[in-house]
Amino acid sequence: MTADSFPGSGGVAPGGGVQAPPPPAPAPVEDAPAGPVLGFRELSERVIASVFDRYPWLNRALMGVLAVFTGTCVVAVVARLSPLPLLPIPLFLLGGYGLWQARGVSDRRQLFNWVLLFALATTVGFWLISVVGRWVE
Repeated sequence: MTADSFPGSGGVAPGGGVQAPPPPAPAPVEDAPAGPVLGFRELSERVIASVFDRYPWLNRALMGVLAVFTGTCVVAVVARLSPLPLLPIPLFLLGGYGLWQARGVSDRRQLFNWVLLFALATTVGFWLISVVGRWVE
């Protein structure tokens, strides 16, 4: 088998082999409008909506976790003999309300707002637990 037996090697191409097709011409630059630039809020909305769509049990699990946090605060009242551990309970209830409202929402913006309420209320509740822990010591 010689180099002349390959198709397209009839002596036309230098080096005697199959040549690759020429590269395509570059596309002309047009003034086509670019897609919308997404910011942090839109990205957060998409992530939260996809998580809540992919894991429908997550809402119920987070409600259970909030119930455990609230029960722990109630038990801490008896253990510490002080009413101060009851301070974070309204925040946990507010976070639970946010989750309750988020379970039936189909709009991504409203879902983001309710989940943000849950996250902020729970975070401030934990912060308040740490502050109460320092007060009771």
